Amino acid sequence: MVTSTSQGSILVPIANPETADQLVSTAVDLATDTGRPLDLLTVIRVPEQLPLSEGERLVSNERETLNYATKLVSDQAVEVTSRIRFARSIASGILSVANERDIDTILMGWRGRPRRRDIILGSHLDHVLREAPCDVLVKRMDDNEDIQRILLPVAGGPNTELAASMAGSLARVHDAEIHVIIVNIPTESETVRNERETTLENVIAGFTGVPVITQETVESDSVSETIIEQSKTVDLVVLGATSEDLFRRSVIGSLPEQVGRQSESSVLMVKANQNLPSRLARLASRIRRKASLARR
Repeated sequence: MVTSTSQGSILVPIANPETADQLVSTAVDLATDTGRPLDLLTVIRVPEQLPLSEGERLVSNERETLNYATKLVSDQAVEVTSRIRFARSIASGILSVANERDIDTILMGWRGRPRRRDIILGSHLDHVLREAPCDVLVKRMDDNEDIQRILLPVAGGPNTELAASMAGSLARVHDAEIHVIIVNIPTESETVRNERETTLENVIAGFTGVPVITQETVESDSVSETIIEQSKTVDLVVLGATSEDLFRRSVIGSLPEQVGRQSESSVLMVKANQNLPSRLARLASRIRRKASLARR
């Protein structure tokens, strides 16, 4: 059974009113399937020359945007809280809430703008992806939010399980088909191919409650070009981050980044938290919280 094992909140930073609908919609879908609460957040950046206590003076339309996002959830059977955080940077505000609260997943939006030399996805996104004490999901927005077919490329690695879990949640909520593919490079060894086939079989066997699941093995010289081409026939691509390089120049991996920029559908890139101490700390915090509630 492919479901999320996390029971903490989904943190959704809200900044742009133009994308709030799409981001909150995805968050509600995931929360509905997994039974998790939502924590909506707006971060107000306070310049160094001002004390954080003066941050309230800088609030303008942000509160209105946050209230709008909260109202989007009001008719859903999902527990939701909203908050404004004053911080020296957007990323530090998001990370401080993630560390203080019972947060297991951060969902952030991305417009897929052209890459700068020193920034991968965006300064805030890069920082959060590197430092978050939890799973991080990055959704590249698309105007079409009617999800009927989801593409799930499977290559193995630490983010495969999380990607499959997210695809399964969205497929169940939308009654959508999942098309699972693996891409084999002609020069690869038989061992690598067999390992990938085993991963594919495990992913397929793990789904439950998904109405239609199809699978395909593709021979291609380019994994990214194959995924981008297949994105023309789906509404959403869900794929895991690939390994970072030695110097941590990459925060999500070149493959997801390329697919995220060039896909013709929406893209949900996922990066699982691999920091065992932080996961254990969140688990201990959750146990203490439940014990405290039981004593009331």
